[in-house]
Order: sequence, then C-alpha cells, then structure tokens
Amino acid sequence: MQKGLSLLGTKVQEIVWTRRAQSWEDTTNPGLDKVVQKVVNLANEVSYEHVADLGCGSGQLALPLAQHAKRVIAIDIAPTMLEILKHKASKEGLSNIETRCSSLEALEIPTLSLDLIVSNYVLHHLSDQQKQEALKKAFTWLKPGGRLIIGDMMFGRGATSEDRKIIYSKVQKLAKLGPGGWWRIAKNVVRFTLRVQEKPVSVDTWRRYLTEAGFASIVFENVVGEGYVVTAKKFVDA
Repeated sequence: MQKGLSLLGTKVQEIVWTRRAQSWEDTTNPGLDKVVQKVVNLANEVSYEHVADLGCGSGQLALPLAQHAKRVIAIDIAPTMLEILKHKASKEGLSNIETRCSSLEALEIPTLSLDLIVSNYVLHHLSDQQKQEALKKAFTWLKPGGRLIIGDMMFGRGATSEDRKIIYSKVQKLAKLGPGGWWRIAKNVVRFTLRVQEKPVSVDTWRRYLTEAGFASIVFENVVGEGYVVTAKKFVDA
C-alpha cells in the first residue's frame, strides 16, 4: 500500500513539473537566484571531476558546474526540464552533462563514484522519510572526502520562534498582494498543514538527518528568508 502511494506521488510530481517546465524557466525569483548562486559559489571553491545534480530542473546548477567539472549527471523527474537543459547545454557548447529522467527515490548511482552532489529547492518536496533515505544514498555515492551541498527552504511547522518569524514574513508578503495573495495564503495553509507538495523541515532536523546519514563538517548559511544552504562532507575514512 505504502509503495503504491509512493509511486502515485512520484507520477503526480512528474506531471506537475512537466507542465511547469517552461513557466519555471521563464519565472524570475531574486531570492531563489541568490540561493542558486551561493550553491554554485561554494561548489566552485574546489575543483570536482564527477558531480551529480539531484532535481536539476533546466540546469541552474548543472550548467555552471559543467564549466569546471569533468562530468555532471543531471537528474530530474520531468522529461521537459531535461530537454530544456540539453538545449541550453548545446548552445553553450557543453558536452559533459549526462541527463537522467528519474525520481530521486528510484535513482541508482554506483557507490563511491561522485566527488560532489548538489541539489537546490528539491528535497522539500520529499517526505521526511524520503529525505532521510536520499541523504543515506547520497552518502554511499560519494567518494571519501566527497561533498554535499543543498540549497532549500528550511523551517519547521511553527514550533520555534525562528519558524514563526519565517511563516509570519511569508504571510505578510502574500497579504500585501490583495485577493490573489490571500488565495495563495489559503492554499499554502492547506499544503503546509497536510504536508502536500511542500514538506520543509527545520535546520535542526536537517542537521540530525545529515549526521545520521554519516556526514560531518556540517555548516548552514541563511541566504534569504527561509532559503538556506548547507554543506556537509563524507569522512575521508568512511
């Protein structure tokens, strides 16, 4: 039963993101752009040969990282996203990006084959258990000394003052937009309460998940609003 629901959820996500592909590509989001740039900057601090981008979308991370890496595996659930990425890569003369259409739950990558794994604003769509499983798999894919960099919305369900501050700020911004914003508030309340589509967790929860997966040297940075970037490393002797 649980497996069937998981497969249904994966299919729904595929349909949703296939439909959103072009509009997502055309949408401007300054806050998200800042998180993307932070992930890229951190990744480019060191030279990596083999990189994987989990939930690559149309290539916001994969394309700049391919400028320096030997090989980038770009994974997304939406075929349309990957077609946009391949078109952009061709225009930029990049031939070292390998695209794979897969959900993160079904994704298989050889163990100890990657130097760097990145992901941006993707993992909050997974259930808490799926997040934990994704981190454990990522740990096995990385070589000793490998690095994980995740950009995402990171806040809990209002249990802490920081959570409440972030939620209040988001509600304020939407309320100023008038009826359209009020409708978005109502939709987000339902999504947030029922954990539909967006399932963010707090920095403390992310830290626990990463530690349990085996990662060390875990560092969080708040980039904008609820947008954080976390870096973590696999022990050299792991």
